[in-house]
Amino acid sequence: MLNSQNLYKVFFILLILIIFSCENDLDEIRALTNKEELPDITVINLHSEYSINAKTQVKLITPLAYKYTGKDNEHTLFPEGIDLKFYDKNKMLRSSLTADYSVYYENKGFAKAKGNVILTNINESVLTTEELFIDEKEEKIYSVKPVNITDKDGFEITGKGGFESNLDFTVYKFTDVTGKKIINEEEDELLTGDKTGKQR
Repeated sequence: MLNSQNLYKVFFILLILIIFSCENDLDEIRALTNKEELPDITVINLHSEYSINAKTQVKLITPLAYKYTGKDNEHTLFPEGIDLKFYDKNKMLRSSLTADYSVYYENKGFAKAKGNVILTNINESVLTTEELFIDEKEEKIYSVKPVNITDKDGFEITGKGGFESNLDFTVYKFTDVTGKKIINEEEDELLTGDKTGKQR
């Protein structure tokens, strides 16, 4: 039977073993318990609308949002992705943006979207990339990753070295460009008399 002295020895041995077994997780534990790292507001399944004069301008859907209100680092984090839609004053859809991850810095007017980023504009052009930045103060959207844009007529452009556009994604330029046109069967038959669809 253990006396009180031996019982304390066993307790301290167990405590040391537990501490060493958790050593690799200490940084994670500190991060979780550090007040500065914790969000001030957490929202699950957020469906939000921004309106002007009772007319919806922006719709936001996200599974999870973290709001941080630190004076020097105020931002909103969307770790599970976003679905954004922008409307004009006539409630017509102007553009949309989806991504697997996003963060928005309110004071800087700056946003980053990552992972399966898809941006569409009023002309039905569709941009796809893995990372996209939105700078409201500079009034531009840009990426340093390869960007692919397909217009409604099937013309496809790839900017291998990056991309930049206005905020509406209606005027844009590329770095290191390649392009191709997808010809459907009817167009190809009119052009060549051949009924087999081709890529040009």
